Formats: sequence, C-alpha cells, structure tokens
Amino acid sequence: MLKALFESIYNCKTESDIDKLISVDTHLSKAENWFPIGQNESNFSIIENQQSNPIAALVEKVTNSIDAILMKKCIEAGLDPKAKNAPKSMDEAVELFFVDNKNWDLNTTRRKQAEDIQIIADGPTRQSSVIIYDNGEGQHPENFESTFLSLMRGNKNEIHFVQGKYNMGGSGAIVFCGKGYQLIASKRFDGLGKFGFTLVREHPLSKDELEIKKNTWYEYLKIDNNIPSFDTTKLDLKSAQPPVYHRHGD
Repeated sequence: MLKALFESIYNCKTESDIDKLISVDTHLSKAENWFPIGQNESNFSIIENQQSNPIAALVEKVTNSIDAILMKKCIEAGLDPKAKNAPKSMDEAVELFFVDNKNWDLNTTRRKQAEDIQIIADGPTRQSSVIIYDNGEGQHPENFESTFLSLMRGNKNEIHFVQGKYNMGGSGAIVFCGKGYQLIASKRFDGLGKFGFTLVREHPLSKDELEIKKNTWYEYLKIDNNIPSFDTTKLDLKSAQPPVYHRHGD
C-alpha cells in the first residue's frame, strides 16, 4: 500500500497532479498526517530566508549530495566521520577516498563518476519537476526528522570534510517549488532497513486559520505518526534510480 502511494506521488508530473492526488488519497488528505518541518510552525522565517534565487537552492541540493557521497565513502573505509582520524578537509577526503581522482577529466572515468549524482528534468515544459538522485549514505526512515526534515540541528558541525554547516535539510529549495511540494525518499546505503519517503508542502491555511494566522508554514507527511516506508531492494523508476531528493514544483 505504501509502495503504491510512493509511486503515485513520484509519477505525478506537475503540481496540479499532486493537488489532485492529495484530494483523493485518504492518507494525504488528513490534516493530522502533516507535521511542521523542524517541529516549528514558525519555520517560514528560516526556510524563506536562505537562497535568494532558485539556482543557489539547486546548488545546495547538489552540495548535500556531494556530502552524502563523501560520508558513505568514509563509513565504507571504516572511519567515524567525526573521529580525529577522519579527513580534515574535502580535498583530503577526495585524495583518500578517490585514489583515481586525477583521472576524472577522462571521459570514461567522468561518466562513471557522474552516475553517482544525477539531475533530471521531468514533466511538461515550463512545469518541469527536478529529480536529484545521489548514491550517498542514505538515511533510515526513523532518521528523516533529524536529517532531511530538521532545521538548525548542527548535524555536520563535527564533520570537517563536508560542506554543509547549518543543517537546513536542503529546505532552501522549497520556496521555489510553487506550493512547496518535494518528495524526499531514501534508503541506507548498506541495504539494511526500509525505504522511506515523505512529501513536503506549504501548509494550506484553512478558513479558520486565515482569520488568526499571519503566515503559513512548511510541513511533511507522516502516516500513523511514522515516516512512510516499505521493504524493497530495487525500484524501477524509469527516469532515474531511487532518488534521495525529488522536487515537484513549477
């Protein structure tokens, strides 16, 4: 059931498609299934004051993907990313984890490396969604709220070889996504645990809320108070491999 819900959301091509799905799906239409990002209904002040343009917001997504790749490589090397013997800079991490990095200018090497981070446009012209996939560390569903859906937690403060500093969960792109729709999906790289996903959106103020609220907020989907998840070892998503980030919006 939850796999079918994920596929239904993923296969929506436009914001209007998401609107229609929310109106008919019992999980998506229940107000009690939506929770403010960062557990804070005043999150608009943080989310809306990050990047000033959509290009910078897109770059933040790719930056997060690069961090995820380096984190995975570090763990695979048997190192604690926060330990003293972990790399102290990105350059050091690249030298340690990618011994063939001097060959990245070669077409075959560059093509193989590029498979680990993909940016794909999907949907009709001028209403395209952007799919961002990375083959990084991934997150268990139970960790979404402390990573992808967190704000100002400082998760990367003690990890010197990654670029992320402020732990905004890649939320800066939300304001450039029409109604804020983002489908976030991930599974831990070691294959253990379930494949989790959630949908992010701008909270649609009800008539009663419009009378008392000055601002809306941004929220994400949980079902039965949990991040939706299901068992799988492989997903055929046609246009890309299973995404870590999937942004829907105009």
